[in-house]
Order: sequence, then C-alpha cells, then structure tokens
Amino acid sequence: YKKMIVGIDLGTTNSLVGVYQDGQVKLLPNAFGEYLTPSVVALDDNDEIIVGKIAKERLVTHPDRTLSQFKRFMGTKHELVLGNRTYKAEELSSFVIRKLVDDAESFLGEKVEEVIVSVPAYFNDAQRYATKLAGQFAGVKIERIINEPSAAALAKKSMSNQEDQSFVVVDFGGGTLDISVVELFDNVVEIVSIAGDNRLGGEDFTAAIAEEFLTSNHLSRKSISREFYSKILVQAEKAKLNLNINEEVQMLVMDQEKEYSLDLTYQRFYELCQPLLARLKSVLDRALRDARYSYVSSENFVLVGGTSKLRLVQDFLSYCIDQAVQLTDDPDKMIAKGCALLAGIKGRQGEVRDLLLSDICPFTLGTSVVGDRFSPIIERNSPLPTSKKEHYYTAELGQSQVRVEVYQGEMMKASQNLFLGELEVPVPVNHEVNEGLTIRFTYDLNGILDVEVTIDSTQEVFNHVILQESITLTEEEIKEKQAELTRYKINAQETEVYRFLIEKANRVYSMLLGRRRDELMAETRRFEEEVKQASMYHLPKLYQSFSNYLEFLERGL
Repeated sequence: YKKMIVGIDLGTTNSLVGVYQDGQVKLLPNAFGEYLTPSVVALDDNDEIIVGKIAKERLVTHPDRTLSQFKRFMGTKHELVLGNRTYKAEELSSFVIRKLVDDAESFLGEKVEEVIVSVPAYFNDAQRYATKLAGQFAGVKIERIINEPSAAALAKKSMSNQEDQSFVVVDFGGGTLDISVVELFDNVVEIVSIAGDNRLGGEDFTAAIAEEFLTSNHLSRKSISREFYSKILVQAEKAKLNLNINEEVQMLVMDQEKEYSLDLTYQRFYELCQPLLARLKSVLDRALRDARYSYVSSENFVLVGGTSKLRLVQDFLSYCIDQAVQLTDDPDKMIAKGCALLAGIKGRQGEVRDLLLSDICPFTLGTSVVGDRFSPIIERNSPLPTSKKEHYYTAELGQSQVRVEVYQGEMMKASQNLFLGELEVPVPVNHEVNEGLTIRFTYDLNGILDVEVTIDSTQEVFNHVILQESITLTEEEIKEKQAELTRYKINAQETEVYRFLIEKANRVYSMLLGRRRDELMAETRRFEEEVKQASMYHLPKLYQSFSNYLEFLERGL
C-alpha cells in the first residue's frame, strides 16, 4: 500500500498542486482545467466560504467579504476580517489547501493523505509552524516543508541532463523574494546560500503604480472608498503587466460616474520602483557574497515566481550582472513541480528515490547575553538538520534562575533581531562561582527549532520547542521594530557621523560570520565606550580610526 502524497506550492497570489506518478511530475488542474488557483478566500451571499477563481472575482465587488495576500500575516497574531468574522492567516490558508486537495482528489480519484508544502526560505519559525497548522486545519498531514527556492532547484535538476551545475535561483512571488545559490552534483541538490526579503513582492510594484495614480489625480487612500481603491489596484496590476510589452500605458478608473486616468511610461515605472529594486539588489548581493561567488553568468539564473516575469525585474537583474537575464522555464510552475518531485522522493518512488536535497538555515539563530549583545549559536547558511551548542555562565553570583532568550537575525544588539521565544531555567544558587550552562539549538529540515539547556553542576536538562504562540508581532509591531532599528539614543557627543558608523558596523556585522563577527562586536563596544569618554577634540580621530577599520573589513568581504 502506498499512501497518496501531493506537493503544494502555497503562494501569496496563486497556489498549485502536483503529484509524482508513473515516473514523472504531473501538475493537477482545478475545476476550471487551470493549474493556477488564486489564493483568495471570500464569503458568498449565503455566508459560505468560496476559494480561488470565483473568490478573486469578488475582490472588487465585495472587498469587505473577500481576502487575498494573507500569506504575509502567517505566524503573526494579526486577525483579518471577513464579513462579520475574524480569521488568522493560517485559517485562511487552510481553506486554500483544502480546495487544492479536493481538486487533486477529484482528478486522481483517490484520497490524499499527506501534503508537502513550500514556504519562502526566509519564513521564520512561527511562519513555518503556522503553515503546518494550516495543514492540520485542512485535515491533511504536513510532515515536510520545503523552501521555495529549493523546490525550484529540484525541478531544475529533474529537467537538466548535466551532472554538475550551479544556479542562482531568483524566486520572486507576489509577496516574498528569496534568492538561493544552488550546486548540483551526482544525485545531490545542495543549497549553498540563501538571502531574502519576505516583505517584498509583486504586490509592492502594483501598489507603487496605485500610489502614482492617486497622487496624479490628487487623491489619497483616506479620502476614497475601499471599493474605489480595489478598482485602482486591479487596473494598476493590468498596467504593470502591459508595461512588459508596451513603452506606455493608460490607466482608466471609473468611480461614481467620474473617470480618472493616468498615462504611465515604462521609464516612469522604473523610477517609481527604485526603492524596491534597491532591496532586490541587496538580497542578490548577500546571496552571492555568502556563497563566495564573485562572478555569475546569466545562463546560471533560474527565474521563478510571477514577479520574475516582469520585464522591469529582468532588465534590472541584467543591469546588476551586466549580461542579459531572461526566462527559460515557466516561472509559475517550477516550485509546484519541485514540491511534487519531493512528494515522489518521500514516497520513495522509482528513479527519484535516491535524489538528495541538502538544505540550509537561511538566518542566524542565537541568544542574548549581558549588555544586549547577540550571541550566535547557529550561523546562517548552516546545513540542515543541524545541532550546535555554546557554553555560558550566569551573569551574577547567587542567581536562582536564567532566562534564555532566543533571537533570529544578523544584528549586533539582541533586541534589534526578531525575538522568537524564551525559556526560564532554574539554576542552583551559588555565591562562590558563576554557574555554567550549555545551550544547544537543534534546527530540523522543516525549520522548527528545539532549544535545550543543560546545567553543568547538576546535569539537569530543560527543553523548549519554539513554536507559534511565542511570536507576538502584529503588523504594527513589525513596523515599530523597523523604526526602532534606526533610532538611537542621542547624547551630546553622538553626531551624525557616529550614528552612520554604528549603522555601518551593523551592516558589516550582518555580512560577517564566526570569529570576525565577534571581533567586530568587541571593537564596536570599545568604540562606543571611548566615544562616551572622549573630549570633543579627540572625537574626529576616533571616528576616523573606526571608519578605517570598517573599510578594511568591507574590502575583505
């Protein structure tokens, strides 16, 4: 008996389902005979849930009874209002999963028992757990989660005859961006580095056009109805796609018998999206730097996700590497094909049973130590599954307990990283020496983190799996967090130069790994202390010296 396992690409904008059958990947159509099912949930006039293409039609007509793009809220406590009910993103996602499973079952004529789901590589612990929860709500088992760029790499491997190759997978969807460097050899697909931005996607390009439309018509979001704004978004999306083939497009939107318009050129679109493209470039740079790639050919680029179909994105990537980057395969279907392939591997089917996918941890995981310092335990790009430990001591004599705080991120100060959760551990009261403890982080293939603390003197062990309820970030709190990063306590001697150097030190720190990271942290703390004590006369010298040190580190990257 072989249980039926399907692979699902659960996307921000569209979702797909596939299966590995008779030695090949098959994508499964929905009731419309289409492979792409819009990730949209609505309430119909009888208060029944509808999902997909029909629900998408109601986005403009019933915006208060229709929801899309909820994947961005996965793993947060943010509640979305649908009619007179509220839902979390994982509940809405479960409706999409259920719809895809129903479509798969009616097409295959058998029951689906297990699902493999893809997530953005940069999804954190809470977002991954929320994805598994969505499967539970949908009544199917999700044992395995795969990073989207890894799924795309698997699909590429199955389509390629070459033994040894390397790829830069640019996975640019409706709501998220992931860039991975992947190496293929023998039967192994190895992810070398991952960088991403899970708050950047095609919807942001659409929103940039919508904003331009409002500005040019002297309107604002606050002054118009939700229905009117929904109409603007629909036309902005059309304009975005039309600019793939035209140098200029006209947007027309009717509201209450009045017509509003915008003439938009490709050049103006490029200008509007500069801040978004700058974020794309910083992600690309980090992925290549972490993989130690100084040169990459356009032939090595694999573009996946709907946003990578934009001429704007291809032109910008071509500009970044000074070569023409183009689409080679269908970017909408690559991730789903990879998920289906992994379903075949998990079911140990035929020729794919020996294919190995080696994945990595996309971000650094660590704890906080005295002085709000971040102490990394698992460095980003560590192969998965991984288990690492570090040794620590209590901060003071006579302590009766230790709070182990868990953070994810690349910033020097613990509080500037994403707080994942904490574990309160009792320690024997010792007034003579500081008690020692070992903290072990174990991170599995699904990206679920287990924290284990062992007390040296008693060998007592305390465990904690960091799960969804430990994340309390709402959308507002995320914005507050981002604002906090740029806010420093300003005292009389902290000039703009000082603030710039601290910002730069943080940026350089986020690029370094291991011992060099610790050295920079120590140097930065020394610099901060010296600035506090220095006279106005000595400050320029201190600034210059620290600036030279950062320049030196940056040259070595």
